[in-house]
Amino acid sequence: MFLYRLLNFLLIPLTFSYLCWKAVRHKQLRYLKQRLGVGLGAIPENCLWLHCASVGEVNTALPLLHELHRRNPQQNFLITTNTPTGAEIVTRQQQPYLFHAYLPFDWMLSVTLFVTAIKPTALYVLETELWPNLFSICHSRKIPVVIINGRLSPKTTSTYKWVRKVLGQLLLLTDHIYARSEADRVAFIKLGADKNKVSLIGNLKYSPPSSQAIEKPRVNAEYIVAASTHADEEIKILRCWLKLDRPELLVIAPRHPERREEILKQLHSLTDRVAVRSRNDEITDTTRVYLLDTVGELNNWFAGARLVIMGGSFIPRGGHNLLEPAHFGKAVIFGPSMENFYEEARLMLSKHAAVQVASVDKLCEQLQHFLANPQALQSLENNVAEATAGFSHIVSDYLDIIEKASAHR
Repeated sequence: MFLYRLLNFLLIPLTFSYLCWKAVRHKQLRYLKQRLGVGLGAIPENCLWLHCASVGEVNTALPLLHELHRRNPQQNFLITTNTPTGAEIVTRQQQPYLFHAYLPFDWMLSVTLFVTAIKPTALYVLETELWPNLFSICHSRKIPVVIINGRLSPKTTSTYKWVRKVLGQLLLLTDHIYARSEADRVAFIKLGADKNKVSLIGNLKYSPPSSQAIEKPRVNAEYIVAASTHADEEIKILRCWLKLDRPELLVIAPRHPERREEILKQLHSLTDRVAVRSRNDEITDTTRVYLLDTVGELNNWFAGARLVIMGGSFIPRGGHNLLEPAHFGKAVIFGPSMENFYEEARLMLSKHAAVQVASVDKLCEQLQHFLANPQALQSLENNVAEATAGFSHIVSDYLDIIEKASAHR
């Protein structure tokens, strides 16, 4: 911990410069203030605090929080994120019981100011956000720290020995860890967690999305969605799509919408028949590509898609959660890089409910095969429905745990 805090201190000028740059880039003074532990505004005290790194974690947490509110309408929730895109997802919910703040950077002063201001009843951390000063301060103030849907990536478990030692000490400060898989449960214990405080519950990402209304987009065309794409994936997928000369519309939803201008420059090098969501461009009969450069609308587009391509998997990024479109009964094709969602990919492949390809060229072949053969596509969708059935109990299991813990405080 001493070495961690020393490095943290030495890097203050660089870290502060980065936070200022992010605030300017996103035109959010609130981002900078709250990362420093101040400027929290009208967040009520005694919120149940849930920390989510970014968009994916927020989407995973929302069904849980909506159901918790249904059971206890008086309970307020604070969701902290590291990113403005995660913040936007929370804001779009427009629910009076959901509050958002940016997680303070892991400096002792900023975390102390933050925790003192909000006075949380508990901190629930989704998946793998392990911050030494945050955990230490909560522990010293007797604020329970619970990791839910806990996972440890191979990168974390194979990092430097001194880092693993710090993480092991950190895990001993948690009140409980609820792992998403048996492999993760074992990994937490191996890293240093108390085996009596690590339980296997299940993966929240296997659960259906929030029951709140889904509004299918009003588009007079069939379409496919390339979801959560990263740099270079958009142009590769579009090149493939134009080569197929399909009548459907290609909807590209980048993981980071702020890359809009970079993406448009690439798309326009291949076609000028591009419409952009943030400009409210109309989709006409001649539109070939629709850039969905907004946050919080992807589920709506999943609901009406013929098929989904999962981004982050055609570059060495580790993929994204293919269960999100699968919960809408959609067939998903993804590339070779799915290390971050290995369990989800393995599940879907074992049920013949998704297709993995080795390259974008192979993606072209599979797109043509399924779009030109409705029976093959329907068979894949039937397998999707079977593979995702029966996961609703996971949310209920987590709800019971949180409610029971809250009742004893």
